[in-house]
Amino acid sequence: MSLFYLAPFLLCMYAGASALRTLKMPLWGEAAAAVFLLGAAYKNVIFQKIGGGMYFAPDLPPGVLMGGALAFNFLAAALWALMLKDVLHGLWRLGLGRPFPSRAAALWALSVAAVLALWGTWRAENLPRVVKYEVAVAGLPPEFDGKTAVLLSDLHCSPTNARPFIQAVTDRANAQNPDLVLITGDFVDGRADRLKDHLEPLSQLKAPLGVYGCTGNHEYFSDYGRWRPVLKSLGITVLENEGAILASGSGPLVIAGINDPAGAGFGFEKPDLEKALRGAPAGAPVILLSHRPGSAAENARGGAALQLSGHTHGGQMPLLRRLVAKMNGGFVRGWYDVKGMKLVVSPGTSQWNGFPMRLLCPSEISVLTLRTAAEPRR
Repeated sequence: MSLFYLAPFLLCMYAGASALRTLKMPLWGEAAAAVFLLGAAYKNVIFQKIGGGMYFAPDLPPGVLMGGALAFNFLAAALWALMLKDVLHGLWRLGLGRPFPSRAAALWALSVAAVLALWGTWRAENLPRVVKYEVAVAGLPPEFDGKTAVLLSDLHCSPTNARPFIQAVTDRANAQNPDLVLITGDFVDGRADRLKDHLEPLSQLKAPLGVYGCTGNHEYFSDYGRWRPVLKSLGITVLENEGAILASGSGPLVIAGINDPAGAGFGFEKPDLEKALRGAPAGAPVILLSHRPGSAAENARGGAALQLSGHTHGGQMPLLRRLVAKMNGGFVRGWYDVKGMKLVVSPGTSQWNGFPMRLLCPSEISVLTLRTAAEPRR
């Protein structure tokens, strides 16, 4: 059975077993609740069936997508709240002789889940905050010391992240007066003929040293062959296992980008850092754009001085963060030192409409001030 079907089934069964039987509702109430849980659990499958389009981007109105997202987010929050309730139930039975107030505990768990779902969805739909960092790049030529790069990631342009949102992100990015704009994939969710006008504000990005990006897995899900010319027309140089050389008087800086591994399943090249760095001047520092952070150690060995990634959405919520990190080589958000290479994992500038939820993990436009490292790379 596909994970897309098995995981929702298990989620729905657990919520039903933990909550519905405990609440002791009339039969019609249990039936209605069971239908709601099933609909929430399988909303991505249902939306794709009734709306057509792509699994990750069904062709449905934004209001319908957000209604389904709220229901799914409630179920996801209920999973953790009900697990906590059941753990407390077990501890109660070990330490106390009195009956556990199961019905009241289930009501509290579901109430907490509803609040968390509303708050988390609202936070996910907020505009990203601007956060500024300094990052030391070994071997950075003096002319690039103090230059700024705006890092965007996981924009997921879609009916729920439409033109007004993309325009607001563009305006916030431009307000930082960056020298570079770097975008680490997942620009879109959906077909180019339906969404290209919504992504058009990115053409207004202003950076004297250029606007560069790499592909994410969702580009391939969204028919990247049709998106490639659109992104080029917006003035974005998407580096597909390629490098760009920024020249200065005392030495160059290389901006390289590698393909997301998902591309191989759609007839595109696999990620290839060696190819991306062909023709790069010997000893030039490399800033690498790689949508996924998991290959950081390999990229450090391949010569990158700084890797910028996204994909993880920062884990989205505390209890999910550890699992997301495990699926991405131990990296989930923030700064890491990997075999002497600096790795920056963006928490994402937006959110995929299939699970738009953020708890204690706000979205972000990162502003990186480049500095020459005091010590050479190890």
